[in-house]
Amino acid sequence: MPTKVILSILAVFLFQNPDFGQNTGKFRGVVSDSLSGEVLSYANIFIKNLGIGVSTNERGYFLISSLPANDEYAAEVSYIGYEKQTVFFAIQANRITDIQIKLLPSELELQMVEKIGQKVYGENVTDIGIQKISAKKIEALPKGVESDIFKAMQYLPGIQSSSDVSARFHVRGGASNQNQFLLDDVEIYNPFHALGLFGSIDPEVINNVELHIGGFSAEHSGKISSVVNMYTKDGNKNRYSGLVSSSLMSVKGLFQGPYKDGSFIISGRKSISNTVLNNFLDENDTPIDFYDIFVKATYANDDVMPNGKFTLMGFSSGDRIFNNNPLLADVKWANNAVGLKWFQFTDQPLFYEIQVSMSQFSGDLIPNQSELRPLKNRVLDYMAKIDVSYVFDNKDEISVGLKVKEIETELVLENSLKLESNIGPTGTQADIGMYVKYKLLRWKNFNADIGARLNLTGLSRGGDNRFVEPRASFAYNFSKYLSLKSSWGVYQQEITTLTDEDEVITYFEPWLITPSYLSPTKATHYIAGLEWRNGDNMAIDIEGYYKYVINLPGLNENKIFVNDPDLVTGTSKAYGVDFLYRFSSDLFSLATAYSWGWVNKNINNSVYHPRFDVRNSVKVLLESAIYKGWKASIAWVYKSGMPFTQLTGYYDKIYFDDPTNRFSIFGSSNVAPILAQRNIARLPDYHRLDFNISKSFAISFIKFHLDVSFINIYDRNNLFYFNRETGKRVNMLPFLPTAVIKAEI
Repeated sequence: MPTKVILSILAVFLFQNPDFGQNTGKFRGVVSDSLSGEVLSYANIFIKNLGIGVSTNERGYFLISSLPANDEYAAEVSYIGYEKQTVFFAIQANRITDIQIKLLPSELELQMVEKIGQKVYGENVTDIGIQKISAKKIEALPKGVESDIFKAMQYLPGIQSSSDVSARFHVRGGASNQNQFLLDDVEIYNPFHALGLFGSIDPEVINNVELHIGGFSAEHSGKISSVVNMYTKDGNKNRYSGLVSSSLMSVKGLFQGPYKDGSFIISGRKSISNTVLNNFLDENDTPIDFYDIFVKATYANDDVMPNGKFTLMGFSSGDRIFNNNPLLADVKWANNAVGLKWFQFTDQPLFYEIQVSMSQFSGDLIPNQSELRPLKNRVLDYMAKIDVSYVFDNKDEISVGLKVKEIETELVLENSLKLESNIGPTGTQADIGMYVKYKLLRWKNFNADIGARLNLTGLSRGGDNRFVEPRASFAYNFSKYLSLKSSWGVYQQEITTLTDEDEVITYFEPWLITPSYLSPTKATHYIAGLEWRNGDNMAIDIEGYYKYVINLPGLNENKIFVNDPDLVTGTSKAYGVDFLYRFSSDLFSLATAYSWGWVNKNINNSVYHPRFDVRNSVKVLLESAIYKGWKASIAWVYKSGMPFTQLTGYYDKIYFDDPTNRFSIFGSSNVAPILAQRNIARLPDYHRLDFNISKSFAISFIKFHLDVSFINIYDRNNLFYFNRETGKRVNMLPFLPTAVIKAEI
């Protein structure tokens, strides 16, 4: 669909908006937990009198326009794990009726079954490619070591992991560096602990997660594959509370509570043992040490700023591998982020959000006396943005926004003569992006989200990379049971990572700004799907996709002379079908996902399938609330074999030309393996069965939660890789029991 067509359609809706008359009013409010005051994202509000409903957004906020005035209504408010509540309200002409709705947690354990990847339904939605996950759903899943947001996502269709060791994932044929991780809209560049085994974001501080696996709308920018936005809790607004928790690998604590006109939450986690990790890495001792800290404070005072809310968030995490052996390399990496946000809604159906933030990443590989080469990587990201949205009387919405980023990267590598060089651009890059989008929601059976971004990138490097990213999604409801949805969009990515695709275990992915001699990476998404649902209990989603990527950067493996570029560009294309079946009742919930996919890359005039090219995958997840605080879940995962490059021999590599610009991130510079054609072979099929059982109970005023998981119950020998130095076969995770205990007051 040409860009001019999208912009023309958008202009029509911007300047032609019929008024539905003056004898209507609006209903607005926030839904929250009555005990803690935390907002309940994606709660359902259904007005019985009119037979219409909406869901709250990620902030627990909802707005219903164009309700007939001078009348009284009853709204039923529901949320999984909470008692339903009916609220009564009256609508006056040209007025907004505000209400605060507080739901009481349910006492009935059989109503506490949670579903992974539950969608929020409504009459007017264009949410193709979006999955929404609450923190409670993450807690119920089988655990590798402990609860993890990114591991939970891997039970969804369209998402593939490369191994049991890593929580990094690949979305619909995209590389892991094409995923954007946002913590309250602040980008975190390497949110992983322990070689990527699990995430550095503690699920205890997360309220909900939005995962966009393609076709995302115009407000999102910076990555071309997926967006993971993690929205954190504000802290208990009614009383002080805390918890301590311990797994076989770490301990953590959390404290939260109210203060005048606000609330706060503080969380921290620290590693205590490496014993469990050795099962993942097939080693006797892996001296990994890590920590993460999260703090957040909110402030809201109607006397100072009516209907406004301020939040200040800080996050820090660090990992290090110190071997205490001069023959082995040491590695360390860290993230630091801070964000200040002001959210405001007015007496009109208009709300806006202003945010400033800083995010920093650093990573170092210290070779000591090993044969590895030193590596230093730094990312410094300053961001300021404003988003404004307005809801018309006819339910249509318009949103506009401006984001300014200043990014600086440093990637220092060493060549065979021990000379250091900073790969990629030096200095800072200013990125400016503007967007506008219009959500057409006035009709019951048809709705659309049409928008575009204008990116002005490379300004500080003297570039002229103006690029328009048009995007559109549509939905047509044939009936209350069946919907057809489609999405199309163009996306751009200015920052990439320098990685070795043959590397089995990656410490961290070093980031750099795309050099000025290369164009930014661009991708086009095409998605279409059918959605069938039978009330609240059963749903089937089928989505087909095609993704084409150009200007995809890769290492120049054919570099000979000093002036030859370090990076070259290529292309990538991926297509496939994702299927998701969900059924839920008061006793249990079942989710079954199937994905068929195909992806290849063309870089250095070499066409191959990357390691994450998985043809077929099946994921089955069954959850049940058993009896009086007992819950259980069982998960089975199957994947057809992933591509790998076969080893055929070794040779002594001798340089006859000038080696001053030869850089290596991993391995020796002299002895080199002889490899077959890249990823021409495939590993055996993978499958694994996990089981989790948990019990909640109270002793006096302390609430306890005991969680036991059994990983790979039938001890399947899933091949991970063959060690290229010894030829030894290394399997993925064997049978492994793990446990977590948590105490809360």
